[in-house]
Amino acid sequence: MSMEIYPMSKVNLSSSVKNYLYQYIRSLEQIGNMKLPPESELSLKLGVSRVTVRRALDELENEGIILRIQGRGTFANPEALNIQVNLMPGEEFSRLIENCGYRASVEVKAVRRKEADLETRKLLGLESGEEIYEVEKLYFADGHPAIISVDCFACGLIGIDLTCEFMAGRSIFEVLHQYGGCFIARDKISMETMNRAEMEKSVVSGKEMECDSILVFRGKNYNQENKLVMLDREFYDTRYIQFSLLRVKNV
Repeated sequence: MSMEIYPMSKVNLSSSVKNYLYQYIRSLEQIGNMKLPPESELSLKLGVSRVTVRRALDELENEGIILRIQGRGTFANPEALNIQVNLMPGEEFSRLIENCGYRASVEVKAVRRKEADLETRKLLGLESGEEIYEVEKLYFADGHPAIISVDCFACGLIGIDLTCEFMAGRSIFEVLHQYGGCFIARDKISMETMNRAEMEKSVVSGKEMECDSILVFRGKNYNQENKLVMLDREFYDTRYIQFSLLRVKNV
């Protein structure tokens, strides 16, 4: 059965429509119907303007997720849907591990509160002496360390004290939204590789990883007002997590 389409909340509307449509498109595969409803129908069911729907569909087309065929309509791209782990959109780590075919589990390894260094202050727009939280989690694939995540944001962004116990079972995005009214609308990532020695210096959990080299994402996370509010680092053991990227050729 395909996912039902319900009216969108007006909060964070522009950043939600595309992801909502992406999840709906994936649900079409379950019933074998790859054709999307017309823009006018999507607009009516979602309770948003056709311009908003069209913009989201344009982005999905540019990413290869949908195909627009003149005279026939808009269809989900089966090649894109067959990709289990891609770079778009961002996905919760446990689900990402499960999509790779493993049983996922997670441990909160550290919650550090410290004064922000100069580089972090400049990026996040903090004053001298302001403190940040660093939350480090280790994710397992069938019991093997697969992903380390380290999220960094200003303590003043939320109105509570964080501990490892509090963060167990909670995502950073949930905490920022619930306790700080902050919704992460988008992120920008850079990618690099790192050897084991560098990784062990970078994160507490580095020594627990079982690989000699690692894929690293460095992310900048922006809120609804396009303000940079969080920095993150993600360390992937590519024996367990392998990404695919579908590229559209403009020829």
